Amino acid sequence: MLTVPWALLGLISLPIVFGIYLFRTRSRRYEVSCLFLWVDRSRATQGGRRIQRLQLPFLIVLEVLALILLTIAASQPMFRIESMGRPTMIILDASYSMTAGSDEETSQKRAVHDLHRMFAAQIGSQPIGYPIQFIIAGTKPQLLPGRAKNATEAREILESWRCVAPTADIEISVSLAANISTPGTKILVVTDHLPVGEITEGRVLWKAYGKRADNLAIIHAGRVFQEDKDRLLLEIANLGEKTQSLRMSIVESNNQRILFQQENRTLESGQTHLIRTVLPKDTGSIEVRLDKDILTIDNRLTILPPKQHPVRVQLNVLPDDLADKIKKAVEVSEMAIIVRERPEIVFGTQRPETPASETPASETPAWFVSIISETDSAMIKPFVGPFIVDHSSPLTTGLSLDGIVWSASETREMSGTPLISAGTVPLFTEQHHRNGSRTLMFQLNDRHSTLTAESVFPILIWNILKYRSHQTVGMTVNNLKLGTEAEFVPANGDETIEIKPPQGELQTVVAVSGNPVKIPAEETGIFRVTANSGTYEFAVGTLSTEESNLLNLTTATVGNWFDEETLRTEFQPFAWLLLLATLMVMTAHLWCIKRVNS
Repeated sequence: MLTVPWALLGLISLPIVFGIYLFRTRSRRYEVSCLFLWVDRSRATQGGRRIQRLQLPFLIVLEVLALILLTIAASQPMFRIESMGRPTMIILDASYSMTAGSDEETSQKRAVHDLHRMFAAQIGSQPIGYPIQFIIAGTKPQLLPGRAKNATEAREILESWRCVAPTADIEISVSLAANISTPGTKILVVTDHLPVGEITEGRVLWKAYGKRADNLAIIHAGRVFQEDKDRLLLEIANLGEKTQSLRMSIVESNNQRILFQQENRTLESGQTHLIRTVLPKDTGSIEVRLDKDILTIDNRLTILPPKQHPVRVQLNVLPDDLADKIKKAVEVSEMAIIVRERPEIVFGTQRPETPASETPASETPAWFVSIISETDSAMIKPFVGPFIVDHSSPLTTGLSLDGIVWSASETREMSGTPLISAGTVPLFTEQHHRNGSRTLMFQLNDRHSTLTAESVFPILIWNILKYRSHQTVGMTVNNLKLGTEAEFVPANGDETIEIKPPQGELQTVVAVSGNPVKIPAEETGIFRVTANSGTYEFAVGTLSTEESNLLNLTTATVGNWFDEETLRTEFQPFAWLLLLATLMVMTAHLWCIKRVNS
């Protein structure tokens, strides 16, 4: 490698040397009888403006060789000591924007081609040292197993690189690489965009292989049952600089029936098109399709029917002043039905005695919301805050108790984890049981409180019902965004579950009744979950405005690996050898001149 490459400008002197010989006028020998007729021509000119036939004596070869050797020596060339090569950590961007382009011209394909060349290169400006380890930069960094000791092993590990993540946290991946490697390890980042901040010179080399492009993408989707209608909401955005034509269709997956079609809709740069439609009754899974463009992964979206299972609520014995208010809050929630048998959650002052035989194996035991209303005025104390609220629990989502008067007993014992407290007095607690059921204890004297008169009370009841709905056997949500996590609630008899991703291998997971199983949504398409209680599905789509925006992609190289320490320990200069050769050439040049003149 050349540490001072601009010194190669010295090669400009070579044409000058050739020009001297090219324009040189040669004298010819003539025999004449006398010289007085040749007085004005007695002095031979050594140059002129007429181009004569080029003659290259041996001296010019030596002069040109000497200039070349001096120029290369001035650029301070160095050669890498192969035995001193340092190991390398390669960070691979796994976000789906790396797949933008044609089949053979994506950012990922260009990066793979360049990496193959670098694996085999033992010389050059940026050779890769062995061993090599790989980190996949997705929503979370993942260290690939294995350490490549040669180019063949590196290519084999590289084959597992897939770009399907909704984002790439490269900064965290670089930190991971720096923490798990030795100080001398070099870090190569392979991505499609420029770094956000500064990178470590001498250790991190950032290579981007992206190409700026326009793109249409589905950025939001929602499907809900409301007022006995299957309603669909879609947002499609023009994420390019130019006006684009939108052509899309909604097709029922089972029979390929077209339910909705949009053609020749023009979207300006940055414009979002909102689509609201009502699907026919009993419509199954649907697929939203856009015309093919430079990024295909965000042009397809499968949407399953939303979960319709309402929470079965039983209202047991309740305090007279709270019974109607709890009933009304349950009814207006639109996610529950009031039943008398096989409830999933019971509101009351006492837990009902339900025989175990009445709870099917495919269901979890009923939850119990214990309503405690102290009637002894001497034991009741009004609390006006500040209240201590555990906002990490979904039961307290959206609750604001500012200005609320909450009256309760200071001496009442309440089991479970406090979610809402007034100082040291628990007002609302949650307790988990081994069989998967839960007990929520709620103490309130409504006659001396303002809680039920404010909007916070129906919100609290809605949170309780929503929380119970998410713990119903099956998928908590069946339409998710790429990069999130699905939750599967196993039944009592589900000891193991099998998970089949759209493209990946079948996975088997041990299940515990009542404890949701987290399933990473790392691919787009339909996942299938099989258990003893049945087969369940959930669909995953990209729905990422940031990752589908290709206007920030670029091709560039930032940083280098050649700091002072690297040059000192891994490279050996040989300018002295070139200077010695130059001295030998000049000596030969002087000897030739002396030989000609003698």
